[in-house]
Amino acid sequence: MKQLVILILSSMLMQCQTSKKELMPENDIYISEHSITYKSQELPFGKPVSEWVNVFGKYSRVYQTSVYIWDDLGIYVSESDKDNSIDELHIFFMNLDSPLGQMGKLEQAKGRMSVKFLKERNHKDGWFPEKTDPEFYMDMLNEEKNGHKAPKKFIYPFKIYSKSLNIEGAEVKAGMKVSDINKKRETADLPVIKYYDADMNSKNEDGSLTTLSNGYFTTFNGFDNDEERSKADFYNIMYRQTEGEIEYIRIVHDKGQEYYKY
Repeated sequence: MKQLVILILSSMLMQCQTSKKELMPENDIYISEHSITYKSQELPFGKPVSEWVNVFGKYSRVYQTSVYIWDDLGIYVSESDKDNSIDELHIFFMNLDSPLGQMGKLEQAKGRMSVKFLKERNHKDGWFPEKTDPEFYMDMLNEEKNGHKAPKKFIYPFKIYSKSLNIEGAEVKAGMKVSDINKKRETADLPVIKYYDADMNSKNEDGSLTTLSNGYFTTFNGFDNDEERSKADFYNIMYRQTEGEIEYIRIVHDKGQEYYKY
């Protein structure tokens, strides 16, 4: 009888612990400070892009000679400043078609407002120029499709990453805010991400959880000295917040290189 009671109590305790931990959704990419995998295969940081093609297939296009974009996957990798080895991976939860993208708010496409957004804004203001001039938006549409505002002229993939990420055992997906991510991390007993003040605005905002500024959130605390930095071999995980939501995840492979790349 005593053994039965112990068994029942143990079962109840395990159920309570399980209910506290959220089940991770199915995902392809796992990210931690020491391991980045895609479908259980270690990603080839520190190696040329040809090794990445073996993992993801042929990339869609090359941006400014050193950035390789997979438009259908919603990712890109970029080469080191020192050689042709890959040292960065970006995973996008927003692109030019996203609401903030159409409003011209994205970090690498500021001011690039879509014709659709301009039309909607004009109509809200009670202005319908196309009624008197049917070709009013034609030049803008041509620029958006084939000119200097065409999607291929920008670094953003044509599609966003559509699945959840597993970052150190906590879910991250499109539409999440920093507060959402930190709730997931707290549930998984992980340290919360905090603001990393990289905008050089003369305000000390490092470590803030309440800042509304656009910029990076991370758990990275820096190296104590140059010797530590020279020995570093791990992945810096950064969450780019734009207008209150995560725009992309940026992973930098640090192997004796200067971390502070903006």
